[in-house]
Amino acid sequence: MRRQAAKISAVTRSTREELLRAAVRVVATDGLPKLTLATVARVAGVSKGGLLYHFPTKDALIRALIETFIAEWDRAMALEHARDAEPSKPGRWLRAYVRASFAEFDPDDMLTLGLALGDMAGFLAALAVSPELLGLIREAYERWHRLLASDGLGEATATAIRFAADGIYFAEGFGLAPPTGPTRRGVRDLILSWIDLAAGAADPGHASGTRQAC
Repeated sequence: MRRQAAKISAVTRSTREELLRAAVRVVATDGLPKLTLATVARVAGVSKGGLLYHFPTKDALIRALIETFIAEWDRAMALEHARDAEPSKPGRWLRAYVRASFAEFDPDDMLTLGLALGDMAGFLAALAVSPELLGLIREAYERWHRLLASDGLGEATATAIRFAADGIYFAEGFGLAPPTGPTRRGVRDLILSWIDLAAGAADPGHASGTRQAC
């Protein structure tokens, strides 16, 4: 009985994920006005009744998309934060933010972050037309900003670094002379070097200790 219940639960989660994946594709390619429950059900290969079981209204579906994006960004930042090679050095969350901004995600692992960046820009721009949905994104950004601003390097530095990292979405999303290949990696590394410079100024002892260790 438990095994059967677990199997049903797994199928339910899989169906919900496929519906969200279909909704992301519709919004990214056709815009939010084209997002209808019927279209999402068709793209996902699910009956209208099956969709309504998970998302009884269009607003519920759109809210789930935003919540998925926010949760995936939280996870991406947490992964980069955990991988940081110098965890005791100031700016750990800022480094995580920059690396996550330039990372390339597997679409099978990240429903929204796995989008091509051009589609990602269209996805976010389309969702931002709703004041309520924009409010959800603003709340998340306020939380991320507070996290970065409390990272030991000061709010002005954190804000400048965040703006620099966010620029990759605008450049690649709207085709505004986006960097590619080695240049793209160089831009990421340059932003990270700014964090290192600020960290050295904020904690001279750490910088001195690093030089002595070398």
